[in-house]
Amino acid sequence: MTMRSILAAFLFLLAFTHGAWADPAEVYNRANALFAREQYPEALKLYESIPIQNPDLEYNIGATYLKMGAIGKATLHFKRAERLRPGDEDTRANLEFIAATKADREAFREQGIAAMLLEWLLGLGSVAHVTQMALGLYLASSCAAMALILARPGAGKNWIAMVMTILMTATAFTSALAAARIISFEDRSQAVVMTAEAPARPDPSAHADPAFTLHEATIVQLGRVEGNYIFVTLASGHSGWMDRGSLERI
Repeated sequence: MTMRSILAAFLFLLAFTHGAWADPAEVYNRANALFAREQYPEALKLYESIPIQNPDLEYNIGATYLKMGAIGKATLHFKRAERLRPGDEDTRANLEFIAATKADREAFREQGIAAMLLEWLLGLGSVAHVTQMALGLYLASSCAAMALILARPGAGKNWIAMVMTILMTATAFTSALAAARIISFEDRSQAVVMTAEAPARPDPSAHADPAFTLHEATIVQLGRVEGNYIFVTLASGHSGWMDRGSLERI
């Protein structure tokens, strides 16, 4: 092996190990500094090099894409940030801004009271927070059950029984909520339109005339797949077949 080959191999190894050992927090801070100086492509490159799932990181990637005018990618990452940290006002404000300025204007169906209540409940906290709450209530109800077994008959035992019932009810509720949050977190049945225009067809075939056309940043619900096509449904209820290459899953 020549000296030049040895030097090239050493430089490659140095570059690789530098990238592998890079501190994500340090990279994140450098990306933030670039974003503040409006060097958006450079900031985006650093943000996307960080191999972790984090709501702040997803939010900043979304904000960078938004500054660059890529509203499809911005929507994708804001939705991922929202899934990781439900109820964040800044994330919601950016999604509402994109929805108000994008090409498609949908007439959404009215939500029922039950659907609105479920959406509110799912936004109460992250998967970790709700799970921790359920575990804490379970331990508290277990302690109450033990106290009830050891308590002497009398009015005090009745109070312990009532507290135990309340704690067990709260445990069941939070456990169900935690399960719903986990299902919601794992759900990948939504996608964002990434291309400027994307036709939706009545059949999974390029020969079928488009029933309607969707535009960048529109969110769709995904259904069954046939070849390169996937059946999608809009919040308005309209549906059709779209080329999978024009979509990216949330």
